[in-house]
Amino acid sequence: MLLFVLFMVVLFVFAGLGIDLGFAYVTKARLSKAVDSACLAAVRNISAGTVSAGAIATNAFFANYGVSGRDVAPPVPTITFTTDSINNTIAVEVSATVTINTFFIRVLPTLVPNGPSWKTLTVGSDALATRNSLIMTLVLDVSGSMGSPPPNGSGGGQYLPTAVETFIGNFSDTIDKAAMVKFHEIQENVVFTGVFPSTAQPTQPFRAAISNAVAAFTWSDATFSQGGLTNALVMENNAPPATTNVFKVVVFFTDGLANVVQDTLSCPPAKLVNFGGYDSGTGYNLYDPVTGAQISCGASQFYSQSAGGMVALNRADISADATYRAIQVANDMRANKITVFSIGVGSGINMPFLQSVANDTNAVGYVATGYDGEALVANNPADLASVFQAVASKILLRLSR
Repeated sequence: MLLFVLFMVVLFVFAGLGIDLGFAYVTKARLSKAVDSACLAAVRNISAGTVSAGAIATNAFFANYGVSGRDVAPPVPTITFTTDSINNTIAVEVSATVTINTFFIRVLPTLVPNGPSWKTLTVGSDALATRNSLIMTLVLDVSGSMGSPPPNGSGGGQYLPTAVETFIGNFSDTIDKAAMVKFHEIQENVVFTGVFPSTAQPTQPFRAAISNAVAAFTWSDATFSQGGLTNALVMENNAPPATTNVFKVVVFFTDGLANVVQDTLSCPPAKLVNFGGYDSGTGYNLYDPVTGAQISCGASQFYSQSAGGMVALNRADISADATYRAIQVANDMRANKITVFSIGVGSGINMPFLQSVANDTNAVGYVATGYDGEALVANNPADLASVFQAVASKILLRLSR
């Protein structure tokens, strides 16, 4: 009987430890999840200021921790922001502890005279997230279809200013740098610093400049996707190189097919010309590559990079080569450690083209590069802001570690 009683005590102690420590382990797992979520939420919202970022982090903490009947009192997260030498917030640490009631080992003090109190256990967790800097260029379509509602166009122009303003608001004027390029029948740098092409690159501050520029957009003519992407590549390459602490991104936005090529034609004489501009039929236009004004030229052929030789000047061959050339520029971006996200608007968007530009995992012939982006579409133009926000979330996630 004495041995039985002793063994029962030992058995009770180990059973109690197993159950109560199991509860402690589950609580710590929930606490760790809440702390991690709060930390990432704070670091992704640094651009809103530490007060707002702290409030967002606190909400994220309790949304993930929930309520537990085992808690003596609800945990209170501690949020600490770290700044650099010029007062930019570059890191966030979140810690929290919680004391839980025990169920079985709380009776141990009565079994072991003068033993420790086992009525409660305290568990804690902490997380640290750093905020990398972003170097980003927006490449925005201002072709004629953007200003026309369906069925003649996408109608995306009505929603683009608000979408871009909200998108830009996710990033910091003091930590990040950004530039903007617009393209139609020609490409035009809108927001940047330096002299193009030798020193032009993303700038700071940028939020107000980009918002004001997009609000003043007008829509005209064709879709020279390659030109917009090429200017973005030049400016991103002029900026400091991508490292573990610097994330380079191009956000490409369009509502139509790539349908303009720039090349030297035998007019005669030989002349640099932008040509194309139609998504259907057989026609094409010729544009001055600087002003965008329509010009005349007697050429009947051009060199197609996609075909690898001279082909007839017609809409189908021009559009095929325009698509091919734009994708090649995007491939060059990935080779230079630049990630491309592509956004489309409207019901007639060329999704395979967007996927190839971003090297989305759904792209035909996808091969991982380490700098792969994603392709998203707002088939309803009214959803454009939410799609831009989805891209912002993906970028912020990659900025946080």
